Amino acid sequence: MTTVVLGSKTGIFRLNKTTWRCMTELESDVLIEVEDFSFFLHKFPLINASPVLQKIISKFSSDEDRDCAFALDDIPGGVHSFELIAKFCYGEKIELTTSNVVPLICAANYFDMNEDYLKGNLIFQTETFFSNEVLSNWKECIVALLSCEHVLHYAEELDIASSCLNSLSSKVADGKASYLRNEISWNGIACMKETKNLSGSGLDWWHDDICSLNLYFFKRFIEVLNAKGHDPADISNAVIYYARNHRSKENPNSTGNWSVDERILLEEIVELLPVQKGATSIKVLLSMLSASIMLNTNETCIETLEKRVGSQLHEATVEDLLVLNSRDADKAVRNVDCVERLIKQFMEQNLHINEITCNSPNEERLMEADSLQRGRIGAVAKLVDKYLAKVAQDENLMLQQFLALGSAIPTSARPSNDDLYHAISTYLEYHPKLSDEQKEKLCQLIDVQKLSRDLCRDVAQNENLPIRVIVKALFCEMLDLKRTLASSGDENNTGTEVGNATENSDNLADEKDVVVAPSSGLQKEHKNSEAKKTKTSLGEKVMCRFLMTRNIWSVRKVKALLAQTRH
Repeated sequence: MTTVVLGSKTGIFRLNKTTWRCMTELESDVLIEVEDFSFFLHKFPLINASPVLQKIISKFSSDEDRDCAFALDDIPGGVHSFELIAKFCYGEKIELTTSNVVPLICAANYFDMNEDYLKGNLIFQTETFFSNEVLSNWKECIVALLSCEHVLHYAEELDIASSCLNSLSSKVADGKASYLRNEISWNGIACMKETKNLSGSGLDWWHDDICSLNLYFFKRFIEVLNAKGHDPADISNAVIYYARNHRSKENPNSTGNWSVDERILLEEIVELLPVQKGATSIKVLLSMLSASIMLNTNETCIETLEKRVGSQLHEATVEDLLVLNSRDADKAVRNVDCVERLIKQFMEQNLHINEITCNSPNEERLMEADSLQRGRIGAVAKLVDKYLAKVAQDENLMLQQFLALGSAIPTSARPSNDDLYHAISTYLEYHPKLSDEQKEKLCQLIDVQKLSRDLCRDVAQNENLPIRVIVKALFCEMLDLKRTLASSGDENNTGTEVGNATENSDNLADEKDVVVAPSSGLQKEHKNSEAKKTKTSLGEKVMCRFLMTRNIWSVRKVKALLAQTRH
């Protein structure tokens, strides 16, 4: 730590418990009480250096009594600062250090010890040391800023704190410090499972020292960095690092409530995060959102995080979303209501972007923006479907919540419905008590035409699905088969193949080791229906026979459903 010695005399002052005495030939003629300490001094040295002390001494002196006594209660830096000032007035050696210079500057200004009153006075000496030795060095500047906490009012009034913050921010912006440091390691904030290790990048050399600041000065520092146009991603990493170092290590109290300080810290940290999209990773934002929900922070904090997450939702993974837990024990473990709000935020922001780009005269830019937007929406659609498949296993997840999540993404945004089908199938498996009406409502989310051919076959054999969905899947499969055969350009061959499919479905009913044969009642009904020679397409015949081989519905009922499907 840098030091400078002022004065040349020694042995003038002596301390006895709480009493300071000036050991000269002349008896003391002034007693000054500072806090619990008494200073027996002489008027002349004090009056010679400070016009303020001159006025006070004159006020408490009288013609009858040459001695005077008074108390000083509001000295910046307290008794320690006044001790140094008293020694300076007598020419006693004092040591200026990084830790005492700020309180001493404030005290010197408090007593107005300026150059006009005395050449080489204390204000000049301390400010010179501060400017030349402290502000030029990163480490010294940090220590000086920390000492401002004890004399905050005076340090702000004299712009000492601002000078420290500007000096520190300039050094960060330049990308270097004036001293060597060891690398630091970072494990991330408490609720994060994965974070980026910054220590190898060389850009984080300042994070550790800045964490020593209190929240007030840290906020001021980040504001100055932002004003200087520093890299938002670096600022974001510093804010997260600060949060990690200042978070409470304790669990909630016996009532399940977190401390007020913990909530306030998180609310302040969220406000400090750079607003630029992408500056803070989606993992960090979701982790903070999860913590905000658990800590029951104010609505502004949660809404801010939800907007930020919504703007970057396309970067998230299912595991990221699963960190969102509900603070309400009566709700599903996973906070699907919050996820629904995130999806709505994402859709609103992307629709807003679309409106802006549509008004752009640049056609190339419009196409590029449209392609980017489609890619993001498609990624979120896939994310939501995979998330639904995970939470569908939760028995507490209500049907209305599932429907709200599934319908939050427009049907047109899903190029494929395979993942959505898996989610619905899982929900039906884990919620067997759903009524037929509820199953129908759930399956309205599926666009059967967007299912892959393999899944269409799976749908046809899924006994949990409503028969309407099964019929639609079979119908789509038949159409797909017809299109495939038609692409060869042989219409006759198409008819032959479909006829063979029908013939194969007849044979399928006889293979008892492969499928369950239809009941006798169904066989009779089947014979009666064929006797009536109802006009039915080849595709519908195949579907009827296919359903019969699985002992699902009667032909009459299947045809009724097919008729509804055609309408």
